Amino acid sequence: MEDYLWDLAENDEARVQELIDGAGVTRPIALVLNARGIAPEQIQDFLNPSLSNIGDPYLLPGTRDASARLWQAIQKNQRILIHGDYDTDGITASALVAWVLRRNGAQVECYLPHRIDDGYGLTAESIAKTNVDNFDLLLTVDCGITSYEAVALALEKNLDLIITDHHTPGAEPIVATAVVDPKLPGSPLEIQELAGVGVAFKVCQAFLKYGREMSFGGEDTDLRQVLDLVALGTVADIVPLLHENRILVKHGLEILARQHRPGIHALCDIAGVSEELATTDITYRLAPRINATGRMGDPTDSLRLLEADNVVDAATLARRLDAQNRERQTIEEAVVQDAEAQIARRYDLGTIRSLVVWSDNWHQGVVGIVASRLTRRYHRPSVVLTRDPSGQFTGSARSIRRLNLVELLGECSGSLIRFGGHAMAAGLSLYEENLPVFCQQFDEAVQRVLSIDSMQPSLSVCGEVNLDELDDVFFQELRMLEPFGHGNPEPVFLTRGIIPERRLPAGRSHTRGMVRDNSGTRLPFIAFGRLPQEFPPPPWDVVFSPHINRFNGSAIPQMRIHDVRTSILNEL
Repeated sequence: MEDYLWDLAENDEARVQELIDGAGVTRPIALVLNARGIAPEQIQDFLNPSLSNIGDPYLLPGTRDASARLWQAIQKNQRILIHGDYDTDGITASALVAWVLRRNGAQVECYLPHRIDDGYGLTAESIAKTNVDNFDLLLTVDCGITSYEAVALALEKNLDLIITDHHTPGAEPIVATAVVDPKLPGSPLEIQELAGVGVAFKVCQAFLKYGREMSFGGEDTDLRQVLDLVALGTVADIVPLLHENRILVKHGLEILARQHRPGIHALCDIAGVSEELATTDITYRLAPRINATGRMGDPTDSLRLLEADNVVDAATLARRLDAQNRERQTIEEAVVQDAEAQIARRYDLGTIRSLVVWSDNWHQGVVGIVASRLTRRYHRPSVVLTRDPSGQFTGSARSIRRLNLVELLGECSGSLIRFGGHAMAAGLSLYEENLPVFCQQFDEAVQRVLSIDSMQPSLSVCGEVNLDELDDVFFQELRMLEPFGHGNPEPVFLTRGIIPERRLPAGRSHTRGMVRDNSGTRLPFIAFGRLPQEFPPPPWDVVFSPHINRFNGSAIPQMRIHDVRTSILNEL
């Protein structure tokens, strides 16, 4: 079993009591708020995220200029090309902007690049394929902030450009009519971690505001109708669910659960998603199917699904996405096994702090998700590369906490052709002859930040609780902490000295049962990846997440055990 470090939050009981009194919440919820650094004056906004707290879109630099040019295109009957990306974030952003612009009279077409043929984001190849001579304005979503070659080509063709992106900008500014990226200087703190679809939402918010101010239109366009797209793209892109992201996803999940789009309804149906929709349904059921088209080749079917206006077309497209997702799973599993065999041959996990694996023939569409799986399994930043049609090695990197991939790759820039992305996920390309030096540089960059001991997985624990504190009121308040995800994970607690009353196998490798503590309070549990015989001798100290288990119409409080040890209380 995994040997976890238990990172127990240091809770000032006086401050916890202040949170209990100020927010009127139970002690376990106050422990979570304290561990997350939520100040007393922020509590109500955190527990009750309101759309009224979405900030003025003009505070995001570039949105006013972008809005003026978009309305000019509408008034002059000019054609607009939206250039998105092939993942859920880029696809939802494309659908969102296209819907808003069309409702206000724009002539709009969308282009999503082919992962293998065009490469990532806005490229010279995608510019060449889009027949840009037929358009007057190119608007990017979720890409473009470092696409210098493609931008130069577009300007050569006298095409006006609006760049909207959320990735880390390059050293040189992009030349365009308007550039919108919350990671550029001047953006408010609360929107700096927007996903691409979140930036697209802010641009549309500004577009409608500008239209009303100038009496151009926009009065009858309700952006609440596209919050389902914002929730999909934001959760799928694994950005922190805090500040405006939290507000957008909270309300977007409510719209998403209504399944008012035929495509969303068909996708939920084939993925087995109920009306009790949570962020985990996006992460594990919806987004993988939307991503599958882009991973396996052409992402256009996913965009067509989101834009479908009838149930027949939607059902056909949803089945196609589901089939491609199954194909992706088969290919991914083969690549994971190959990569793990390579790791076993090449690496001493006792000394190495990063993993770089590559092959001539791995499918380019699965390298990112394979990198994620390797990072989770080995608790090290992982890079997975495959040879692309040009002969270069191209792939994806995934990180662990406390490591910023963009900064790490920046230290290796001399051996790379290009790189870019986020702190936790990035893409990169390099020549084959540079692979050995890159591996060395990357590992040395990690070593400068983390010791080998830091490669051990840890569990961030909000505090110690007794089981009798996890009552009905607590579970009602627990819903107020949602949506859970990156930056706002499910709360994790520690309870000491509990006694197992029942342990039964669940599936092939899990355990379910019942525990009680010294107060006599009982709580059902589930432990994934741990068989009944693999538990230590009782009594136990248990690190777990409390949640409501919804099954066959029932809703039962349950603890999801993450780790368990023989209780230290038994040793005293």
